[in-house]
Amino acid sequence: MSEEYPLASSDERANRVIRVSDVPIVNLMPGANSHIVPGTNMTLSFVTLQENQYYPVHSHPHEQVIIVLKGELDVIVEGKRYRVRVGEVLPIAGGLAHGAHTLDGRCVVLEVFSPARTEFEEKLRAACDSGSSA
Repeated sequence: MSEEYPLASSDERANRVIRVSDVPIVNLMPGANSHIVPGTNMTLSFVTLQENQYYPVHSHPHEQVIIVLKGELDVIVEGKRYRVRVGEVLPIAGGLAHGAHTLDGRCVVLEVFSPARTEFEEKLRAACDSGSSA
């Protein structure tokens, strides 16, 4: 079926496909470094969380989905602790109080935010302007 569609040129592919490891690293807060991939109405954050770190409870208007890619962590949502492991997904509605605590190993998560987190994207632009690399 896909053969009926022409393969994108290398220029077209380069304009549309992003290799996460090529995106500059942005420090979101102590112990949390991320590759930020902006979309039109959402922001992706491929974040590496250092071991034994506490990320304080906070809230924001953005809906957030946490997908654990490596390791595990405890996510606090509305005063309850949820252990989230590789391959598991935890959605958090906008406005809900939440935080996290990493355990004995580093944890890599994909966070999806909607609407877009413009302050994360500003950090990415600053990293790109400074020539920071992965």
